[in-house]
Amino acid sequence: MTEIPAGAVTVADLYRELTGLRGDLALALTEIRVMEAHRQSAVDTDRDHETRLRTLERFKWQLMGAAVAVSAAVSGLATWIGLAVTRH
Repeated sequence: MTEIPAGAVTVADLYRELTGLRGDLALALTEIRVMEAHRQSAVDTDRDHETRLRTLERFKWQLMGAAVAVSAAVSGLATWIGLAVTRH
């Protein structure tokens, strides 16, 4: 890095640097807000997927219970028909 000679930095130079830093800081803060919004969106999406999976699992178990009940009813009906046919 080169050395700045004494008296070479003016108030105008400092003002330009300060203005540039403010712009850079505003840009960085904007990017942080955007990244935070994306992160929150990802968290909400994950929660939504988890809710969908739990609903699907609940439906699966309800469907299995209904299948067992229907299977028992059909089995009983088949047995009753089978017994009725063999008696005649």
